[in-house]
Amino acid sequence: MPTITGIHLIPGTGEFTYDTLPFTAQRVGEPSPYSFNTYAGQDPTTDFTVAIDQLQFEHPECTTISVVVAWFCDGTTAGSCNVYPSTTYIDGYFWYLGTPVDWLCSSLTQNSAGLIPIPEVNNKYIYGGTPSDPSIVRCIESLKARGYRVVFYPFLLLTATGEPWRGLITYSPDLSSAATTAVNDFCGSAVPSDFTRDNVNLTVSYSGSSTDWTYRRMILHYANLCVIAGGVDLFILGSEMVGLETIRGPAWTKAGTTDSHGNAIWDYPWIAQLKTMAGYVRSIFDGAGLTRDLVYYKNLITYSPDWSSWIGIQHAGEDGQWPQMDQFFADSNVDLVSFDNYLPLTDWTTGDGGQDAALWSDPIPTSWPATDPNNVGLGLSGTPTLYSIPYMKANIEGGQYFYWFYYNSTNGVPGLDPNGGGFYCIVPYGDRLSQSRNRYYPKQEILAPKNFRWWWNNYHQAVYDNGDGNGWYPHGPTTEWVPNSKPMIFLEYGFANIDKSTNQPNVFFAPSSIESDAPFWCELNYISSTNWTPFRYDISAGLGVQAMYEYWNLDGNNVQIDFVPFILWDFCCVWNWDARPYPPFPVLTGNWGDCYNWHTGFWLTGSREYSPPISEFVPT
Repeated sequence: MPTITGIHLIPGTGEFTYDTLPFTAQRVGEPSPYSFNTYAGQDPTTDFTVAIDQLQFEHPECTTISVVVAWFCDGTTAGSCNVYPSTTYIDGYFWYLGTPVDWLCSSLTQNSAGLIPIPEVNNKYIYGGTPSDPSIVRCIESLKARGYRVVFYPFLLLTATGEPWRGLITYSPDLSSAATTAVNDFCGSAVPSDFTRDNVNLTVSYSGSSTDWTYRRMILHYANLCVIAGGVDLFILGSEMVGLETIRGPAWTKAGTTDSHGNAIWDYPWIAQLKTMAGYVRSIFDGAGLTRDLVYYKNLITYSPDWSSWIGIQHAGEDGQWPQMDQFFADSNVDLVSFDNYLPLTDWTTGDGGQDAALWSDPIPTSWPATDPNNVGLGLSGTPTLYSIPYMKANIEGGQYFYWFYYNSTNGVPGLDPNGGGFYCIVPYGDRLSQSRNRYYPKQEILAPKNFRWWWNNYHQAVYDNGDGNGWYPHGPTTEWVPNSKPMIFLEYGFANIDKSTNQPNVFFAPSSIESDAPFWCELNYISSTNWTPFRYDISAGLGVQAMYEYWNLDGNNVQIDFVPFILWDFCCVWNWDARPYPPFPVLTGNWGDCYNWHTGFWLTGSREYSPPISEFVPT
């Protein structure tokens, strides 16, 4: 069983899923109320309490829990989509021990006019409702009473057709005042003075419009709710908003401008909004006496970009990369550098394993960059195998996205194994299929997403082609980032419980979503090109998680400089543990629409180790 020191608590939805108190409920048209947060059969002990008991029993080493709480977004075009809380019990009823209660969220109840309903498919809601404010407070208080560090993680779930990823929210064309307006409209105009904390009813009221469906309302609402709960160790301003990070305002140029200290800055309206929100959350915490503590790491604030964008954004036609997040990470109200680390730990093919197997024992390059990307060894001993923790460790700061990359990063497609295995798998495209690896060049460290040690130790410049004959090369002043100034965390990391999940950890299998996919070279249960499932296999996921833990905590790869840790592992959290305990979830398929995703998902809840597919290359 892998070592888990921090984990994300999901599902992020369910009006009382996170509550320590038992509730019953009744939707409009239903004949009678029913219990809906005691499915574990231990009434009055709630499912949340049972799930955390299970976590403590199975992973007593876990010290941090990230509480994921979702609002919804109904589109992918900033400026014309809504960010809102909702409930599946609009006009419905709730009881606690026979006493009527309301679902509460930011001055809203289930009877509030103007609530945006959660969509239904086949007469079932695609998501549960936003957790009621008092349930969140009791959840946080309970976790802290058990001795956990608590991360609070506001999350967006998209209700648009196909349930797209939040990273697709964007606006086009950018480089315009209209683009800036769209981002500002998405965020809204909420300010700290619009919110009043209710310590009796464990909720926060909002003096703005009840139908102000904007992002900043969500963030500032939850900052105040965390104050009612007595504070949290880390507050997240959101994550993986790649499409918003990419939007440029009208003042953007390749060279950018400079701040008062002569550092390079660029016009990215989402980054400006993040800095504003960080300042607002800091003022809310400070005003409540919850000042930042950089010794014991409490009352901290950050935002977590995707692994693909944390070091910079590339714009079509601009021939370069710009470190857009530096302006945020350097801000005085931001305490940690964070990103969601779903970078691959393997590049293992079907058949004999491909290039990684062939280069298994060859020497590791002694300098960066590697001049021959197709001859980068792993420096390993023994027989090559995918199921090797040393192999995975060698690719945490090595391999793909460190020494080399593939130009074609498009997800693969189901097809017959091109290596002659006679089974179906996810077949890559282009240079990834041929394993033709591409190199980085000198002074291009910031292009390599796994180069986080270099990133942390150095000043940064934009890298682009300005026509001087050097190609993609650093130009202009350095950014506002100061080396070694703040710890780094991997807010999210983890691997699906499927074959070869370490090849492509960022994908998940969920047929209801347009984002559904499986990793490159993953073997499939195949019926047709539109009807297939990946092979479940827990061992890949468990080995990947263990490799990450050992590499940063046991193997001497972490450092401190002037008492600032490089990787602050306290807040690195695996995705995920469910507040709906095993086995009610996923056995009770009639209660929750995502039960069918568990089998091939990222859940550690109920996870057990399975044997590898018969066709997998395993040494004898």
